[in-house]
Amino acid sequence: MKIAIIEDSNFMRSVTVMTIKRLYPEAELFEFADANEALKILPKVAPDLITLDLLMPGIGGLEFLKRFKKRKLGSRIVVVTADVQPVVRERCIAAGAHAFVEKPISLAKLKAVLEETLPPT
Repeated sequence: MKIAIIEDSNFMRSVTVMTIKRLYPEAELFEFADANEALKILPKVAPDLITLDLLMPGIGGLEFLKRFKKRKLGSRIVVVTADVQPVVRERCIAAGAHAFVEKPISLAKLKAVLEETLPPT
């Protein structure tokens, strides 16, 4: 299984990576500090799942979703954000997100969402 983490905060990216490693130790992880870099590399990687920060400098999470959706790679996308407004969720779902995890993330929250979102192995 391949999982990409797109998060501009080094701390949050590390927490997400550690949490995913605990849940899925066999997963191959790819880390990105910005969405622009991820857009260039992810088509070559073809991850099964992407965790995506919503508020980032440059290309934000919503713009990433719109651009990534056009590529039709089949990756499931989980938005990880502190912005939990219903209108934001609606926009992200319309742009291609599959699920949300509220920050700060916890092992239990991430586990529940990933179990629902990941394709069966």
